[in-house]
Amino acid sequence: MFGPRRILQSRLRSLSAQVPPVSRPRLQVSRHASTITHSPTSEPSKWARRLIYAGIFGSLGVAAGKYMDEKVSAPAEPGTPEDLTKLEEIYHVYENVLPIVKELRNNPDYVESEVYNNYTDDEKTRRLTSGPLRGSRGVALQKVFWNDKEKKAVSIVFLGPGLEGWPTVVHGGALGTIIDENLGRVAIHHLPERTGVTANLEINYRAPLYSGHFYSFHTTIDSERSTDRKAYVMGEVRDPVGRVCAQASGLFVVPKTYKLRKIGDRF
Repeated sequence: MFGPRRILQSRLRSLSAQVPPVSRPRLQVSRHASTITHSPTSEPSKWARRLIYAGIFGSLGVAAGKYMDEKVSAPAEPGTPEDLTKLEEIYHVYENVLPIVKELRNNPDYVESEVYNNYTDDEKTRRLTSGPLRGSRGVALQKVFWNDKEKKAVSIVFLGPGLEGWPTVVHGGALGTIIDENLGRVAIHHLPERTGVTANLEINYRAPLYSGHFYSFHTTIDSERSTDRKAYVMGEVRDPVGRVCAQASGLFVVPKTYKLRKIGDRF
């Protein structure tokens, strides 16, 4: 005789044999998996970065286009509104930006002067640098600082795009003309006759001069070799950072065979 407990256990075994086993997914944990959960972080928007890049490259493109337009287009004709606007910009830079101008003005030994003060307006139009080469395209600006103690002059000159030989490079002949004038200006200031002509001029071109920039012309008189009828002068042309681009020497004489008009005491 089986007791009630054994009868109940027998029935439970028979029922469990009839129920199919339930399959459970096996959890596999990698030894390298981290047990720390990370909350998803939102990536920063790329639009702000794209707008910054677009602004930078857009500005560079506009600047490059303006630069190429100025270099490729024909220089402004003297007296036109475009020419007057460019001249105003050039004079603004001269008055407010150039360090050498501030330095010379702060030195009491230098006196600032205009060039061609010895000539009338009609005479200026017939001179090469103040006539055909005038305006923003040519010799747009010339100022001279004279040091009477050292018999030395420093001229600040702006060379425009109309003086180019090769593209963007100032023509050597045009530069030679301006050098000749700067040397002669100091030579005539030394000669008692206040007049003279170029007898000899030697120029050593050391580096190219690029149009659209200011340059300084430094000229001194060789007092030991010079006389009342001969003036030996030396000069240098320097770029805005002080690099010597050209060196020159010249001899200016007062002719004996014919009489020249006295130019005057001013530059």
